[in-house]
Amino acid sequence: MKKTILILILILIAAVVGVAGCLGGDSGFDSGLDSDFDSDSEDDAAEPPSNEPVNPPPNAEIITAFNASVVTVAPLPAGFTHLATRSVVANTQGLGIPDALSGYRNMLTYDNSNIYLSVYRCVPPTTASDQIQEMIVSHRDKYGSDSKISTTWINGHDAVLLEATVLDAPQEGRYILVWSNWSGDEYDNSYLVIVNGQVNYSVIQTLAEASNL
Repeated sequence: MKKTILILILILIAAVVGVAGCLGGDSGFDSGLDSDFDSDSEDDAAEPPSNEPVNPPPNAEIITAFNASVVTVAPLPAGFTHLATRSVVANTQGLGIPDALSGYRNMLTYDNSNIYLSVYRCVPPTTASDQIQEMIVSHRDKYGSDSKISTTWINGHDAVLLEATVLDAPQEGRYILVWSNWSGDEYDNSYLVIVNGQVNYSVIQTLAEASNL
């Protein structure tokens, strides 16, 4: 009888040890889940930040030949229609440029509104940067508290955006986007590139980028 009780006690102990072993196996499984979660976290961390540009803007082409083709945009973005290309003098265009710079202007339409791409050659010692500063001063003088001046990035260039916040859009347009380009020779001419017209800024930006200047 005592032997039978002893055998039952040994069987009970063995059963308890077996259950403990099973619980230990479950703990190991949980550890495996934690490992998988950590792996997913590392994959997420490897992804590039959401604010990283996918397609950085291209560098603009330098102006090697100054003729009417400098303001030709090909292919034109959707919605734009070319009307005419003319030679122009800068100080007659109402853009705040004091000097009689020679240039070319491409006149286009977008949604039945006129938009212009102009390029003017600046003869040393005056540079395109000098002309931009003159345009900024003129814009402030003309519109006062209704003038807004900011900077942006166009085709690899720092560009200046002159905005008139008056109720009625001016004849030259509410927005004038201007930046400088050059011939590739630091001692040679620099060029003033301007996009303006009676259109929204998004349209001006589209044409500016399509110009590749």
